[in-house]
Amino acid sequence: MKQQKKRPSGNRGAAKRNAPSMLHTPTTSQSLWPALFADQTPAPAGGNLRQLGRTTMIHDKTIGIARYQDALSAIPESGGGGCHAALLGIANLGVRAGLTPQQIFDDLRSRIHGTRSVPDSEIHDAIRKARAECSASTFVPQAPRQRTNKRTLEKILREGRHGSEADIWKASPIRIDWPPEEDSWRVLSFLYASDEILFCGTGREKAKPGGAIRTAGEWCEYFETGGDIPPHIIPNPLSGEERQTKSGEPSYRSDSCVRSHRFAVVEFDNLDREQQIQFWSAIRLPVAALVDSGGKSIHGWIKVDCDGTETWERDVEQRLFIERLVPLGVDPACRNEARLSRLPGHKRGERWQRVLYLAPEGRPVNG
Repeated sequence: MKQQKKRPSGNRGAAKRNAPSMLHTPTTSQSLWPALFADQTPAPAGGNLRQLGRTTMIHDKTIGIARYQDALSAIPESGGGGCHAALLGIANLGVRAGLTPQQIFDDLRSRIHGTRSVPDSEIHDAIRKARAECSASTFVPQAPRQRTNKRTLEKILREGRHGSEADIWKASPIRIDWPPEEDSWRVLSFLYASDEILFCGTGREKAKPGGAIRTAGEWCEYFETGGDIPPHIIPNPLSGEERQTKSGEPSYRSDSCVRSHRFAVVEFDNLDREQQIQFWSAIRLPVAALVDSGGKSIHGWIKVDCDGTETWERDVEQRLFIERLVPLGVDPACRNEARLSRLPGHKRGERWQRVLYLAPEGRPVNG
């Protein structure tokens, strides 16, 4: 394993003076969409939606998988929290999304939490009932797999082939000259106003105000004074109000809880780390942050600044993800508003989750 380069610690006081004092300056989506959808931004294979092949079916399946993932991430606790009732609903979403019984079982088994031990038989029963219900309903043909637009992806990777992690670090408009253990509060101070509400946590806890739901200012103070840094964050600010998930469960961190549709999270499952570096070195997207997951992935936070759910669904879910990024191999489950990302500053095993690039206004790495 390659030894990670140590970033210079820099002058902490100077870095704080250069920070925008927790002030976020909004940018209109109108100024960003030209960058997102310009000619150099990859278009669907053949240049239009029809040539993607059965786009509507692909879109429906992608949305179905995303809803399934949303429900999984919000599964209630066992032992009186509503877990038993939720199993059937989540299994139904999985079956309708075209997942196998084993995939659904593995997902449910890994996400169940709470005081009551849920036996395997209870999960299998829920999946059997879901399959029976779906079989009895109107048949919906399974959508074909989304084909990767290999030619466009290869072109992007060739353009970024000389890029390196050091180049990305040098290109960052905010000079990242602090140690990785300070990443959490430094990043939050640049990207959010102090009164904006954020989720930071494991992704499995029952998120509540005062716990995993706090203002950016409270999180910064907590992290800067030595508080434990959790592995995940929802980059988009939340309302702080309890609302419902798509499966009808109460939640403080579901898509319906998002107040500011500021960032879209982009992550690859099919590219190695070197290829991801090449991709981000070449792609013309308004990147606000690139985060090393501490594993195999680099998460991109794309500055989109949508003015609401309708704009998000049109410009992010459809135009950005379905028409452009998903054909390049980006994980389609990333398209929802309350998508989890890795929180910089958390130590994942022996590696840090680190910020590699930081541009609060949103800017392509290559300028």
